[in-house]
Order: sequence, then C-alpha cells, then structure tokens
Amino acid sequence: MALDESDTTRTHTTRTHKRPQPSKQRPPNPLPRAPWRSSRGRKPIPPQRRHPRRVLRIQTTHWGEYIQGLIVHDGKPLHALVTVPDASLYTRVTAIPQRRGSGVVCFPRSKAKAVTAAQLLLEKWAPGVGVALWLDSNIPEGVGGGSSSADCTGVAFAILDMLGVETTIATNLELLREVIFRAEGPCDPLALLSWGITVLWGSRTGNLVKAYNTPLPPMYAVGFVTDPTRTVSTDALAQAQAKADEREIARDIDAFAPVLAAFESSLAAGSARGVAEAAMYSGSLNQRRCPIKHWDRLTRLTPHLGALGLSCSHSGTAAAFLFDPSDDDLDERIACATSELRALGAAHIHEFRTDSEPTFWRNQR
Repeated sequence: MALDESDTTRTHTTRTHKRPQPSKQRPPNPLPRAPWRSSRGRKPIPPQRRHPRRVLRIQTTHWGEYIQGLIVHDGKPLHALVTVPDASLYTRVTAIPQRRGSGVVCFPRSKAKAVTAAQLLLEKWAPGVGVALWLDSNIPEGVGGGSSSADCTGVAFAILDMLGVETTIATNLELLREVIFRAEGPCDPLALLSWGITVLWGSRTGNLVKAYNTPLPPMYAVGFVTDPTRTVSTDALAQAQAKADEREIARDIDAFAPVLAAFESSLAAGSARGVAEAAMYSGSLNQRRCPIKHWDRLTRLTPHLGALGLSCSHSGTAAAFLFDPSDDDLDERIACATSELRALGAAHIHEFRTDSEPTFWRNQR
C-alpha cells in the first residue's frame, strides 16, 4: 500500500477538554473549632496543656534518711523521716504522646508501678490521652535508694511536661498524695526535693508532717550497701509495725523525740555536724527495726575516718558516711572510707553531695 493511500485512510481524533466546574465553597462557620480541640472526639485539652512531640525528664533520687522514727501526728503514731538527697543516681524518663488511642505503653514492662502512676495522672489531667514511656535507671533496687519512687515521680513529671502543665509546690504535693502514693504505697518525697526545702515526711501515709524553710546543710557523702545480697520488704516491715503493742510504740516515740529535737535545732543553726550526729543516733535506734550489717563497726569507723556522722535507710540496706565538704583532706578521708568499705565487702560504693541541685532536661526533641 502506497504512502499517500495510508494517509487518506488515517483517522484523526480530537481531544476534548472538560469544562471547569465551579468550586464548591462552604459557608463560613460562625463558630470555628478551637485549634486545640481533638478531631477524634477526645476531651479538649486547653492551649497551655498542648504537648510537644517528645519529653525527656531526669529524676534524681535519695540514699537513705537523715532521721527516721515514730512521732505522734493527729493523735496517731506515724513513722516520719527526712531523706538524704542523692543527685548522682537517677531515673531517665522519655515520654512520647500517642497519636492514636489512649493508654500507657512502658518499656521495660517490669515497671508496673510507673505504669500505674502514669494511668492515674492521665485520668486526672488528660483523660483519653495516650503515652509511650521509656525508663532507664542507675539506681540499685531493693536497698532503700528510692528506685520505685524515682520511677513514679519521673514518669509523673515527664507527662506533666508533655502536657505543658506548670508545676508548683502545691502541684507536687498533690502529685505525691493523689498519684505517686496511690501507685506505689509507701513512697519518698522526691517531688519536693527540688524546691530547696526540708520536709518531715510520713512515707507510709503520704502526709507532709512538717516543712522547714531552711535547706539542709551541705555535706559530702560516701554511699554504700554492706549486704548486697539482701533486699528488704517494706510491706513486711509495715506488718511488723502494725503488730507492735502500745508499750513498744510508746517506747519508740519517747526514744525518737530527742533525736527529732536535736535535728531541728541543728537544722535551724545550719550545723552539718549536728545533723550528721542526729542521723547516726537515729540510725542506731532503727537497727532493731531494720538492721544494717556491720552497723556497730561502721559507727566505730565514723570518727576514725573523720566523718561527721553516719546515715542509713529506714527500710533498706543503704547507708552513707557524711563528711564536711570544706575539709582540706577530704580526698584522703574519702579514699580511706572507700578502702574500709571494700574490706567489709560493701557494694554500690559511690560519692555524692547532698546539696547537689537536681538537673532536669525537659522538652528534648
């Protein structure tokens, strides 16, 4: 077939263009939706509580107590304590809001108390919001170093940071009572340590017994555990305390009264030595309730090392030598204390300042 014949037989198609359709304009909404209202039907979150994408929180802990003992509070016997801050040990909490659904996901999954604290806090401050948590800690567990309290407190603060809620002393006290104490039971007042105040705390009831507007005098401490294979059950101690008769309770109250008075006068005077001596006396009284291995030898070592005193945990195996941070030969005393502790087979030996300000990293993206 010739070329011209093929041209005559070709069919040509014409492209047709659709006519532009007029855009459908919605009538303006006289009541526009608030920018912070959820599109999934959740409860609205106020603008000040809008959360960032990710929050990192560092929660420091404590290492035993300065003083611990029975007092009379509101007409009832109450176990009160003043805790020893330890900023060298901490729990690091990463909180990420869940884009879909509610609930709490936590890693590692063994942190059951931290999960409960997160659930209680979300129910109170942000119903329907979900969060994923990652916890990492260098705090030894089961020795009286506040590992579970640091977990619960760190989780609570991380979620509040995520929600954009500003905290105050009143907010922190509410956290202790309504969230941390309900999640953990007997707890430590870590949520109040960053405010520079000293508190007499009822750990088994979640009560703030007394607040002193005087900060604790600075000390340098060497923390340790002389019996690393032993863990203490706070529930067992509470049950034993509940079985004590009235004469035993009255005896413990009378024995602790002068210790508390000496601590309060030393605190008012800013005397580190007086506070440390009250701590050692209180720890000796606590040996009948929760003994520390080698306690008698430790008390004899205290003046030999040039330490101001010796503190211990009210329901654990943690203890610490307390030194004056202004001593010229502090390094030698620390080295000597560390050598003696290693000879006793102690574990978790570490140094820290009791007046170190807790360092928080928040809104890390």
